[in-house]
Amino acid sequence: MTELVKVGSEGKYIDLMVDWSFKKIFGTEVNKDILIEFLKVIFPQYAISDITYVPTEQLGIMEDDRKAIFDVLCRTEDGKTFLVEMQRGYQKHFFERALFYTSFPIMKQGKKALAEEAKGNRPWDFSLDGVFFLGILNFKYEDDEMTEHRYRLMEATSKKLMTDKLEFVFVEVEKFDKGEDELETDLDKWLYLLKNMSNLLKRPERLRDRIFTKLFDVAELAQLDDEDRINYIKAMNTERGTYNQVEYAHESGREEGLKKGQKKGTKRDV
Repeated sequence: MTELVKVGSEGKYIDLMVDWSFKKIFGTEVNKDILIEFLKVIFPQYAISDITYVPTEQLGIMEDDRKAIFDVLCRTEDGKTFLVEMQRGYQKHFFERALFYTSFPIMKQGKKALAEEAKGNRPWDFSLDGVFFLGILNFKYEDDEMTEHRYRLMEATSKKLMTDKLEFVFVEVEKFDKGEDELETDLDKWLYLLKNMSNLLKRPERLRDRIFTKLFDVAELAQLDDEDRINYIKAMNTERGTYNQVEYAHESGREEGLKKGQKKGTKRDV
């Protein structure tokens, strides 16, 4: 059984569900093989051999359009775009956010195709290379016990697929409750690390694959240089501050609701 960090002590590995850590592990060129292996588990239907990172700040088509800043955005050799977002805290309209974000790479594909058409090349036939969204959520979003949800465009009655060029996958890490001895699939292993990495003192026996060996190496706190360590500590402090603010707001709301309920009860008794 894997040793866990004692409460109140500093862990051996960084927390993968902190914004800075997530981008460090999954959004940098030196670690792109980690992202590739993760995407292959989430999207096994596609042969992903290499990716190219795309700037995460994307502008709209028009000058006044709102811009979007993604966590990780990459493109495969055959033109497929993969957009990966990690959301640590609850966000009410995360599905709508995902829909909005996918509109950027879709329009970019159209803009590029129209530019080629303007050069005298073949007219664009509206064929897209595909845009795929992966949302990694550290909270319960859907009211069920499923940790993975997949959404595609299809006909409502026959369930016939409209297109395979747009897909949304949401993974709810908060719901994952398997222990080390219960890990069966590759997805189990990834979810286990996303949820528990910062609580581990050593690498579990079931996670001895090459890619997990590298993940543990680059996620070790002792391997961070001074600048990265400072950035990680800042990110952790920000996360904790945000969490405390949310908890305080919830607690204040509960107390206020209790006081109002007590007042109403007193008035009825009079």
